[in-house]
Amino acid sequence: MKRDNINYLAVGCFVLAMAAALLYGLYRVTGQSGKGDAYVTHFANVAGIKVGSVVTYEGFDVGNVAGIEPVLSDGRTRYRVALNMRKSVRIPEDSRAMIAAPGLLSAPLVEIREGASPTALAVGGEIKGVSGGNLMESVAQLAGQLSELTETTIRPMLAQIGKRVDSLGGSMEKNLPPALEDLRATMARLNATAGRVETLFNEENQKRWQSLLGNADEASASALKLSRELHSVTKEVNELVRDSRGVVSGTGRELESSLRRADSVLYQLESAGRHLNEFSRQIRENPSSLISSRPPAEASGDEK
Repeated sequence: MKRDNINYLAVGCFVLAMAAALLYGLYRVTGQSGKGDAYVTHFANVAGIKVGSVVTYEGFDVGNVAGIEPVLSDGRTRYRVALNMRKSVRIPEDSRAMIAAPGLLSAPLVEIREGASPTALAVGGEIKGVSGGNLMESVAQLAGQLSELTETTIRPMLAQIGKRVDSLGGSMEKNLPPALEDLRATMARLNATAGRVETLFNEENQKRWQSLLGNADEASASALKLSRELHSVTKEVNELVRDSRGVVSGTGRELESSLRRADSVLYQLESAGRHLNEFSRQIRENPSSLISSRPPAEASGDEK
């Protein structure tokens, strides 16, 4: 019996020690482990922030949120957030505080961005609060936009695509068999043509093609040689033509002189012919004139 009581006492002490350790851990986690320098900031929205939320300075854990209190400013409600800085840090006057979430599953915290002012903010002063990106709110907005896009654009587009696919399926079911038959016929013709081409380019015909190509090479060489010879002959003919032009030019001058002399001779022959014609006419008219001819008047004058 005494031993059972000792066991119960030991178990109870262990449970109390674990409870105390749990409470201390929760106290540490909630950030209420000690008092430090107090600062304040104001936000228009404190979604995700509560008493005990972590406060960081450029990502370094320096404290926690000590309290949140709504205040009325310029007809609008803002929230006064008290910051408990357990670790002493120098905060420039132009530093900014914002609500941020380090990760998708991380709890929001108050992040203080260091300013560039050389003057440090006094303890108890106000750090200017700015609106930061709320990851969960952004995700919610994105989800809403995606849902709206799905309803207004993607779903009608999918329905239209479904109609087009059904129409295309019916058209393919109707037109595909004839197309396949045409394709088979075309393949058969291609196979026959391939057989003819294979026959055309068999080993024996390849030898003939090679021989034909060799003859073509020789013919091309002969044609080139003939072209060169024709070029040489053309050159010689051109020279001969130039020489012939010189000869023809000299011969032409001699021929012109000969024609002039021949023209003079023809003129004299024509004159003689006229005289002969006149003489023959006179003989025909008076044949006796050959016997009883008189000398010219000049000759008869001399005799007197």
